Amino acid sequence: MLRGYSTAREHVTEVVALVDTMFAWRRAQSSADSEGELRGIAELEFEVARQEDVIDARLAATTPPLPLQVAGDRFALSATERRALALLVALEVSTAEGRPPPTLGLLDTLIYRSREQREHAVHELARDGALFADALVELATSRDVPWLSTPVRVAPRVVELALGRLRLDLEVARYARLVDEPRASTQLVLETEARTMIDDAVRRADGTQPVPVLVGPPGSGRTTLVHGAARARGVPVLEVHGAALPRDVAELDRALRALRREAMLFRALLFVRDLDTLAPAAGQPDLIPRVADGFARYPGPVAASAAHECWPSGSARVGISIDVPVPGEIIRAELFARALDDFELAEQAAARYRLTGGLIERASSSAKARASARGTAIQLDDLRVAIRGLLDSELSALGRRVEWRQTWDDLVLPQDILDELRELVSRVRNRKRVLDQWGFGRKVGKGTGLSALFSGPPGTGKTMVAGLLATELKLDLYQIDTSRLVSKWVGETEKNLAKLFDAAAAGHAILLFDEADSLFAKRTEVKSSNDRYANLEVNYLLQRMEQFDGISILTTNLESAIDEAFQRRLAFRIAFQLPELEERERLWRAMLPTNAAIGGPLDFRALAERFVMSGGYIRNAALRAAYLAAADNSPITQRHLQRAATLEYTAMGKIIQHGGSSL
Repeated sequence: MLRGYSTAREHVTEVVALVDTMFAWRRAQSSADSEGELRGIAELEFEVARQEDVIDARLAATTPPLPLQVAGDRFALSATERRALALLVALEVSTAEGRPPPTLGLLDTLIYRSREQREHAVHELARDGALFADALVELATSRDVPWLSTPVRVAPRVVELALGRLRLDLEVARYARLVDEPRASTQLVLETEARTMIDDAVRRADGTQPVPVLVGPPGSGRTTLVHGAARARGVPVLEVHGAALPRDVAELDRALRALRREAMLFRALLFVRDLDTLAPAAGQPDLIPRVADGFARYPGPVAASAAHECWPSGSARVGISIDVPVPGEIIRAELFARALDDFELAEQAAARYRLTGGLIERASSSAKARASARGTAIQLDDLRVAIRGLLDSELSALGRRVEWRQTWDDLVLPQDILDELRELVSRVRNRKRVLDQWGFGRKVGKGTGLSALFSGPPGTGKTMVAGLLATELKLDLYQIDTSRLVSKWVGETEKNLAKLFDAAAAGHAILLFDEADSLFAKRTEVKSSNDRYANLEVNYLLQRMEQFDGISILTTNLESAIDEAFQRRLAFRIAFQLPELEERERLWRAMLPTNAAIGGPLDFRALAERFVMSGGYIRNAALRAAYLAAADNSPITQRHLQRAATLEYTAMGKIIQHGGSSL
């Protein structure tokens, strides 16, 4: 009985010797013209068969099987397909000269020698044969040569296997990772329905069952659920990062074939994370259907995750959506308590922040490190800063965080507006009592967030009030840049809005849309495709505003330009008017700091009567006067204020007349 191979290299060496014999037999065939030479051909053919039998017997005796044997078993290759693969490997690693390049014709001649084998060649050497469909052998795409003259080459991945190295292909490792021992999902705190559905889908998967698509925000436990299901089935996970996949169609197709090959080789659950990142963007095509079809050809278990439903309805395998939402407040409190070891703080954080389990873990770890460095107990503000750090990249990509140093004492507004602002603050603070404890949330349904429209001329304090509200409520304020939010590419604006609202809801941040009429403008009559897409964006924005549970503030100089559908859904519509005489006088007084150097009496009444300006312009004038005084190396006098107000008034386009009126 022949002994098995001790190393993969020993096997390859014998295959190379076999290939040498095969080529000797082939050369003899091409030149034989005598009886002796014909006997030599028969002897060489017999030797080829003998060497093949020896190699097959030694492989059968090899324990554990060589990586190339494992591949043959996993891909269910026939005996001739295995020999063709070994032959191509031998040609790749052999240094012998004078051999013709490998082609389909060469494989046909050397491997498929008998009549029975030649019948198999038609199917096994076809483009959809296992060798080519599973990316074990690369087939040239040139159509300028006869079929049997088509060049072929074994995949570098197979050469590595033949030489004894069984690991994830390095090319595939650029956008995927192999998890040999998936983690259990039993420690994941969430509703049991999602866990049951994914476990059942993966357990029954056989290449025909629906593909489970876990839909939810990042950190909600989608990946952990898939790993837990794979662990229960006893298979590894080939985890593919959707965002890292090639965007070029030809490259993507090659990547998908390689992924199927690796998944089959390791008998893994094929899992694509963030499938929705392959949706059309910035002029790129929609690659989701291509990926879905590519994975549908995999005979084993397949799963995907996404932020929203996106599995194409026309795919060869049906997708089944499994919702993995942000956990409810009770579960969030449990997760915060587990991470912080502080039940009271956990309850406050759970009520305030709609975070997923993954984000809760990361934010809590960062907050504890911040408190430890300070040497004090962890505070709610530590969590706020930690959560800001986690979500700031999403929000800052479309706006900027704004901090205010002014206080309510610096604000001069009519009493009725101040009363409305107090009501707004009260509504935020009492939201849980009214919506949850008193049950109004069930009556309201969607639209439980708070939105307000601040309208009025420039400089009347709209943006300042938004900043003061954020400070009062101890929330972060993000001023959204409409130019970065709106994209010329179809669907890109909607994606930006989705990221914006999701991040703001999780971090409990206030969104400030300055000059909102540019984004929330009235829908227009559809006269072109541009009008249709613009209306779609407005419709989507309206939908997201209704679903948003946070606080959004819109400011505009022209309220009538805002779409009526938005206006109907606003909780507050506050009109900021130009200040009256008394208010302007108070504004002039409020704009001068207590420690400012003042020279002589100041007549704020006269300034208020002469210059009809909003608070923003009065602020600019006061600051301008301070710089004029500093340039004169003197304290601030009435002359400096008068001069600064005149310059500011002129900049506004106003004309000062001797009678004190303006044109």
